[in-house]
Amino acid sequence: RGLVSYSVEMAVHPGTHVDSPHHFYRDKPSIEQLPLEPMIGKAVVLDLTPKGKAHASITPEDLSQAEQKLKQQGIEIEEGGMLLLRTDWPKGHDTTDPKWWNDSPYLTKEAAEWVVAKKPSVVGYDFAQEEKGSDYQKADEILGSAMRVHRTILPRVTFQIENLINLDQIGPTAQVVALPVKWKTESAPARVIAILDN
Repeated sequence: RGLVSYSVEMAVHPGTHVDSPHHFYRDKPSIEQLPLEPMIGKAVVLDLTPKGKAHASITPEDLSQAEQKLKQQGIEIEEGGMLLLRTDWPKGHDTTDPKWWNDSPYLTKEAAEWVVAKKPSVVGYDFAQEEKGSDYQKADEILGSAMRVHRTILPRVTFQIENLINLDQIGPTAQVVALPVKWKTESAPARVIAILDN
C-alpha cells in the first residue's frame, strides 16, 4: 500500500540508446526533435559475425560480402530504411565491462563511408564502432578522441542506435521499433524491439 516513486539520475550513453546528430553537430536535431516515422520500420541486418572478434577491423569489403549474401536471398538494402550491423560481439561478454568497448570490433572510416553511401535513415550496431587507435585507447579517453566513424555517419542519418543486443534472434530482415525516451538531450536510452512473424 501507499505511493512508490523513483528518481533516476543517469548518463544517456550506457546500454541500448539512440544518438541524434546533435551528439556531434550543434546545428543538427537533438532527441526531442527527431521525427517519429524512421523509428518504426523494416530493418535489414548485415551479418558480420566473422568479425565478431576482439579488435577486428570491419572494412568496406566485409560489408560488401555481407551485402552479397543478402542479395542471394533476394534482400536489398533500401534507401531510407534501417540498417543494422550484427557481429554478435555482446555474446559471452558483460556489456558493462570496459573491455566490451575497449576490445570491440570496429568500423574503419572507409567502412563508415560505405554505410552512409547506402543512404539509410537509421544505422544500428551491436559493437562499439570506433577504432581504438592513436587518438584514444580506452573508454574513459573517448571524449578527447577524433571519433571518425561518428563524425562520418551522424550528419548523414536521422539517428543511430548503439549497443544493440540479440541480433542473432532475428533474421536478415525484421520490423523494428526503436523509441528513445523523448528528452531534450543529444542521446537517450531506447527500447528497441523486433516484431517477428510467427
